[in-house]
Formats: sequence, structure tokens, C-alpha cells
Amino acid sequence: MQLNHIGIINKNEEQALQFYKDFLGLEKTKEIVLSPELSEQLFSLYHEIKVLVFENEGIKIEVFISDFQLAHPNFTHFGIMVDNFSEVSEKAKQSHVDLIIGNHKEKTVYFLKDFSGNLIEIKQKP
Repeated sequence: MQLNHIGIINKNEEQALQFYKDFLGLEKTKEIVLSPELSEQLFSLYHEIKVLVFENEGIKIEVFISDFQLAHPNFTHFGIMVDNFSEVSEKAKQSHVDLIIGNHKEKTVYFLKDFSGNLIEIKQKP
């Protein structure tokens, strides 16, 4: 079995582009609009929904532009491996992207939060 893609919700198209394209460096490869009929069939929501697709290095993320609010707390996240952790950390500070640090015993866990509150766990490539 192999992961094909990840689907997430983002409140704002401009912020989705700013985070996934400009900050993470993923390429926007497609933009589609789900018809209200298809959206209802798939997600029980009769509403036209724009979807932006971002890809790079085996990662494919479908970003659904919607003001739908997730319940809190929300544990949903995905993880990525980065080439240079300190570079991403510094870029997060400059771009006003939240970097969340959690410590448990001798292990430290790092998450980025996109502009819609989605969590992305980041780890340094070995």
C-alpha cells in the first residue's frame, strides 16, 4: 500500500497559496471546482468547492477552499521530512508561520501551523 495524497481544508485561497506554494515550495499543479452535486455525493455538502492541488517530491496535497470549521481539539495532521530543519525554522519566523515545539522526555516534536490552523509535523531528513 502507498499513500496517494492528503486532502485538507483551508479557509482562504490566497493564504493556501502563500503557505503551500511560497512557504513550503510545492508546485500548484491543478485547480478544480467540485460541482454542488458531486460535493453532496462525496461529502454530504451541497456547495461548489474549489480545490487546489500542490505537488513536489512525491507529496500531493489537495487543498479544499472552504470556511467549514473543524471541531476542536483537532489532532488531524500530516508529516513531512525537510532537507534543512534550521532553514525551515528561520523561514517560519520570517513568514509569521507558527512553529510549535513539544517536549516529552528526551524527544522534541515540531509542528508548523498553516494560516487556516492545519498542523504539519516536520522532521529533519537523515
